[in-house]
Amino acid sequence: MNKILLIVISIFCLNSFHSISQTVDLTSVDEFLKVASIIKDGKEVSEEQWKGFDNSSSYKGFAESENKFLINTIKTSMNIAFGADLKADKDNILNISQVEMIANRALLLRKQILINYINVNDNFESIMSFRNNYDFDALIEKTKQRLSSFLGQPLDSSVVFKPVYFLFITADGKNNTDALYIDFNLIYKKTEEQRINFLAHEFFHNYREKYEKHEFNHKSDLNYCLDMIQNEGIADLIDKSEGYRKYFTESGELPEIIEVWDSLYNQANTDLEIFHNLILSYSRNEISEKETVDDILKIVKFNGHPIGFFMANQIVNAGYKSNMLNTFYNPNEFYKLYNKAAKQLQTFQLSNKFMDNLNALTEEYYR
Repeated sequence: MNKILLIVISIFCLNSFHSISQTVDLTSVDEFLKVASIIKDGKEVSEEQWKGFDNSSSYKGFAESENKFLINTIKTSMNIAFGADLKADKDNILNISQVEMIANRALLLRKQILINYINVNDNFESIMSFRNNYDFDALIEKTKQRLSSFLGQPLDSSVVFKPVYFLFITADGKNNTDALYIDFNLIYKKTEEQRINFLAHEFFHNYREKYEKHEFNHKSDLNYCLDMIQNEGIADLIDKSEGYRKYFTESGELPEIIEVWDSLYNQANTDLEIFHNLILSYSRNEISEKETVDDILKIVKFNGHPIGFFMANQIVNAGYKSNMLNTFYNPNEFYKLYNKAAKQLQTFQLSNKFMDNLNALTEEYYR
């Protein structure tokens, strides 16, 4: 698998299975709440009870993975968050610094998961009530309507939307090959409008898959990165239109991570120029593909969200939103529209040489 593909695989990557229709799956939520209740009561979770947890839809992939880091972190975090005797362990994880989290993703995940579970513990009864009384099927229908409204056109009826699987892990969601995996606590904390927008973001990725050219995306790391920037940039317009700081603050994200996202967006204009220059250097055979990929990964952070969102916002600000949404699956058109917007708004423009290279890469796939 290509290096960038490996890097951007999310913590929600699970074993794939086929689904023929959309469903909402809450089995992992129920198993989580069941085990959490046992721990809260000061009792020991039996091997059979953990087995039920491991076999639930969303946790099964973690439990069966050769690398047990995530499932072990999840279980340890549950014992710390819902138990009463592990204060020292809790403090050690909560004291992980921003520098440590940026340098070590495992430490970041440990802190994010524990903080999420502590928040679940603080709102446990209310979350139980939400689970038992909220109409999740209605949420799915509202989300499809929101996506249609965002795109400005009726949804293609031939698109089969993936099932939505809820679990407790970190405050995020992921469009995987088999399903959408969504953190339940994140949905619980959001307003109804925010829930709809969040899911519509993930549905956008699902919907776009019908139109994007998978042969182009998976031909090389560079192609994947070019497409990824458009994909995430447009999707962020659905649920993050008021900016990363407001969005992640309302989502309960760590202050250190909020600062990172906000800083990356604010420097996206500069990072885009660095990205542009790297591609040109590679096209002139001045650096190898490996060097190019290594350097791209230093600046195209978080699956390309910040750079893509910056570019999408320039397109919107210049009045080309409808043009962008008409070609939401075509990276070539996205970069062309960005250049038109950049010229109008007097910000960094991509060179003719860059665009010539992009045309050469995409002409076989997007005409």
